[in-house]
Formats: sequence, structure tokens, C-alpha cells
Amino acid sequence: MTAVAIVPAGGTGTRFGAARPKQFLELAGCPIIMHTLRRLATCSDISDIVVALPGTARADFDALLEQFPVVKPITAVTGGAERQDSVRLALEVIPSGATVVLVHDAVRPFATTALMTATIAAARADRAAAVGHPATDTIKIVRDGLAYETPPRLALYAVQTPQAFEAALLREAHARAAAEGVRATDDAMLVERLGVPVRIVPGPRWNLKITHPDDLPLADFLWRQGLPT
Repeated sequence: MTAVAIVPAGGTGTRFGAARPKQFLELAGCPIIMHTLRRLATCSDISDIVVALPGTARADFDALLEQFPVVKPITAVTGGAERQDSVRLALEVIPSGATVVLVHDAVRPFATTALMTATIAAARADRAAAVGHPATDTIKIVRDGLAYETPPRLALYAVQTPQAFEAALLREAHARAAAEGVRATDDAMLVERLGVPVRIVPGPRWNLKITHPDDLPLADFLWRQGLPT
């Protein structure tokens, strides 16, 4: 019943516009990625963590592990051009005994231990699970700056990570996507293509993904509130 966590951290942070990848920017005196890894390490269901990194960051990451130790075994691999590639490459090195894989964004440092535990439990029960919450904004289908359609909000959820899956199911989903040239923005989408529904695990709105420059001061504010771990 072992679960392994995969952290895709191979991005270069071009949207963020910083001099280094956003996962290595500091939050409260510690790189964001190290906050995330330390959170994952608090979950007793997770035995190992695999991190997919930019090829140029491997030495720097080793130095960070010395400075900010993580109390779970960590394997670092070189990630791919996109998030999907990084997860696929990380899947190749997870321990053979892993029955569940939890995938979590490197720049989402506020996920709680309870949220990880609940997501893994949902994957064990339903094969696939993802954290999400109902959309509160009205969502429009937009092309060339013009809104053409408004889907019913009741059916729309904002989906985050962590996401967890049966290990064999996630491998199959990635293998099928690679063979068919399909690109997806998250792993749940790849699993959905196999006809497997994904259980939504309710999550807090402050499970922030630090993607744009104005997310960093918000993350700093959230950190200072002493959110649950």
C-alpha cells in the first residue's frame, strides 16, 4: 500500500519572468520547492519522493537538500520540456512496490498533510483522485478575445494538486498519451482519456500555486497567517 510522491519541477519559469525558475525563489527564507517537499514528507502514507528538475539545477538542488533537509528518501531526475514529460520521466524511477502515485506541483507549498492523506485514500478507493473546489466565477469560452459560450457553473470545478492515482493506471495513461501525441495540463486529464473518472477531493482555496509574480506576496501573506500543516 505504499504511495510515492512525484514533484514535477522541470519548468524554467518563463511566465514568472524571474532570473531563476520560480520553484527556487524564496518564501519565508526558504526556496518554495523545499517548503513543498517538507510538506510532502509529513505525510506518513508517502514513502519516497521523486523530483523532476531542470538539467542545470541538479547540483544546486543537492546543495539545497544539505541546507534544508527533508526526512524522506528523495530521488532527483532530469525533467522534460513540459510538465507532462517530467511526470512521465519520474514514473520511470519510482520504486517497483509503489501502488499509488501522488503528483504535486513544486510551487504549491500550502497543501496540508490531511489533504495529501485524503487524496491518497480516495485514489485507493476510486483509482484516481484530484483536489478541487467548485468554481465561483462565471466561466466563458473565449476565442480571439470574444466570449461565445458560458458553461453551467454548477458542473465546473477548479482542480489543483495533489492528485493521486493507481500507479499502473497512471503509467498506462502516460504511455497512451505519448503514443498518441496528446498533451494535457494535468495528469487527471490523461486518466480521464482512459474512461476512468477522477474523484474530486474538497480542498481549501488557499492551496495556492505560485505561478505569476503577484502570487509571491500573496504566498508570503498566507505564510504569515500560520496556515495548518
